Amino acid sequence: MNIEVRKVLIWVLVLSVLLLILGGCQQNSSIPSARHGAKMIYDSVGKQVIMFGGRGDGSITGDLYNDMWALDMETHRWQEINMSYGPSPRLSPGLVYDPVHHQLILFGGYSNQGRIKDTWLFDLNSFEWVEVSPVLSPPARSDMGMAYDGVNHIAVLFGGMCIDSQREVCHDTWTFDPETDIWVEKNPPSSPPVIYGHSLNYDSLMDKFLLWGGHISEFSQGGMSSAGYNDSIWSYSYIDNQWQEIPPGSHSHPIARYWHQAAYDAEYPGLLIFGGDYGYEFLADTWFFNSEAENWTRKRSTQAPPARIVGASAYSPDYEQVILFGGLDFDFSNLDDTWIYSDITGEWEHISP
Repeated sequence: MNIEVRKVLIWVLVLSVLLLILGGCQQNSSIPSARHGAKMIYDSVGKQVIMFGGRGDGSITGDLYNDMWALDMETHRWQEINMSYGPSPRLSPGLVYDPVHHQLILFGGYSNQGRIKDTWLFDLNSFEWVEVSPVLSPPARSDMGMAYDGVNHIAVLFGGMCIDSQREVCHDTWTFDPETDIWVEKNPPSSPPVIYGHSLNYDSLMDKFLLWGGHISEFSQGGMSSAGYNDSIWSYSYIDNQWQEIPPGSHSHPIARYWHQAAYDAEYPGLLIFGGDYGYEFLADTWFFNSEAENWTRKRSTQAPPARIVGASAYSPDYEQVILFGGLDFDFSNLDDTWIYSDITGEWEHISP
């Protein structure tokens, strides 16, 4: 073999290696497929956002997912988490982050078998799922509100879209204790109405849960008599086992809606909401509820995510940012965009794709 041929072969080998490296980089910088109904939390230990499930494009009603993705908050890159075992594919489950045990708590959702009521724990150290089987658990449902109480170290669940035979009583309040893996129905003396598509977030400043929005249903003699949308804030005290309604009042406030995106912003502090459906069209407005003053403020940005419903959102206190991914746009197409709202700049930023 002469010198020139050898040089050519070496260059071919070098180029092949470079192409493999570049190909690997492209795989590492991939993003989750377009979807709606996924759930998202912020992992304060790993400094990352974790997203699970949802529904994407499919031949009939769309494919259900049970994949998991991590968004690195430093690099803003998505990476899929590989798993060999876990919950069945689903959309709109309850999902919260338990920092004490460094795990996720997952409940229910809508699956290929309909609405379900299984409870799963995801260990963020070993990256493994474990199903737990409490003697008692909430009835099967999707589109519920579920949040984690960082003071009392329990998860609270309220409402949702129950199966037809139980929908009339689907304004129930439950707690899950991750120390014992036990669900308890709380039966408070009063509560919000039968509702689904609402948000539930824990207010660490006031030590209360904040429920906003949602599709309201009222029942009479076994049938639905009316429906509407919620524009009140409902607060729940775990210690007092008490719900309290805070009407929007006469000041400026967001229009009633459901299937919006919401996150508790610890910097302001209060509740940041975006978009949703108010019955006539999808929305693209950003509002903040101050839990101390109990009033709303419209947040305006030079750019903002397009209107959508059923997207995934979470707040990162380490970076003072709300992260938003995907959802359904006005023509019911699935979205795969990632946006970040910064407390520091008061602006939305599009970071992918």
